[in-house]
Amino acid sequence: MRMPRTLTASAALIALASLTGCGSEEAETGSGGKTLPKAKDVAAMERFVNQYTECSDLETNAPEERHGGTAFENVPKGAGAGVKEQVYCDAEKGHMALVSISDMKKFQQALKANAEAGKEGDAIALVGADFAVIPNEGGGLRQLKSSGLLVASCDPTFNSKIPSGYMKRDAKVKGCILTDYLPA
Repeated sequence: MRMPRTLTASAALIALASLTGCGSEEAETGSGGKTLPKAKDVAAMERFVNQYTECSDLETNAPEERHGGTAFENVPKGAGAGVKEQVYCDAEKGHMALVSISDMKKFQQALKANAEAGKEGDAIALVGADFAVIPNEGGGLRQLKSSGLLVASCDPTFNSKIPSGYMKRDAKVKGCILTDYLPA
């Protein structure tokens, strides 16, 4: 028995949609139908980042502890900042922190506290649904632009300078936003 083309096409689309969602690590954020990438553990974060840029030689010690410097000293750390686990990896021309987040609101509150204290430094937090990637200078920021991660910013000066056409939506903490705009 032959199925009509419309029914066959519909069945194929349903099958394709179910296959696409099967191994997906994306979660609905509830804002405008946009989804943010999700990673259940450090291995999933590493696989995700390696789709866009290099992330190799995972370590639990920050690069500044190994090589001197302060690039990651103000990255929120510990359960009080909503951080479940944090590792660092080597990028093409720098390093990045991979942060597994158990409570995004606490993480953003820590980012806001750093911004208010003038301690956010040059590191930019790119967030997914339950993790953050924080590259230092040369650490793969531009390569991650197409990844679906968004910049979490609690800096009113930066937030006021986001050009038109870029997404700018409220984050979980008042005064913080999520945007797809990456500074120069």
